Amino acid sequence: MRLARFVTLLLPRALGLAWVAAFAIGCAGPEMSPSRPGPEGQMNVLGPEPSFNLDAPPKDWIISTDNRDGRAALSSKPFQGVPALELKSSETATIAVRRVDAMLLATPYLSWSWNLSDHGPGIHPVRIVVGFSGGINDDQDAIQLGGGLPPHDRAIALVWGDTLLKRGTLSLPPPESVAEAPLYTVRGGRENTRKWWPEAVDLSQFYAQAWPNDDRRKVRISFIGIAAAPKTPTVHGRVSGILLSH
Repeated sequence: MRLARFVTLLLPRALGLAWVAAFAIGCAGPEMSPSRPGPEGQMNVLGPEPSFNLDAPPKDWIISTDNRDGRAALSSKPFQGVPALELKSSETATIAVRRVDAMLLATPYLSWSWNLSDHGPGIHPVRIVVGFSGGINDDQDAIQLGGGLPPHDRAIALVWGDTLLKRGTLSLPPPESVAEAPLYTVRGGRENTRKWWPEAVDLSQFYAQAWPNDDRRKVRISFIGIAAAPKTPTVHGRVSGILLSH
């Protein structure tokens, strides 16, 4: 019952989902140690490489969906000559993340390229998701949503808006809410869809704005990946070259 709640956390309140059972791939058995940045202070989160097999994902990847039919929404194949992880919206929620262990202030920069289809009004259902752990005080509420995901206290979604004017907007949930996450609109507009766009953001800057009372020196990035909220008719999102760096 946790996956839909997690995706709800990454959506505006108006797009809340019903709770349903989650089906997870890649998280059975002993937990795999999270991947860490190399000595150079970089981590290639997702190429994807030609050997990336969604039917047998690397053990540090977690792929979850509300049912087995939603599993077909995810594929790994080149698009316009670019190696990409493609995620299609469907009637169910889908999320694919890589388990990570990286200090936020040591590797705050996240970069990637994406190519999204036109989705109509509102926020595109496909988005980049990042989870964080540590840094909260004893009197603060943490978010532990389970669903096979790595432990985390905070989460943020990097989204595509319906107009270019919303670019650069960080939308914070109400202060009393612990069931929603901040949304940062990286790009938007129908005129920008169906093209590959390179992006780079400073996660530590977003974190400081969203949770100013946390101790960022203790915050670690616990997962990075992509998610799709339920939406029909189907729209597509393709992501390539997710990189974490200092």
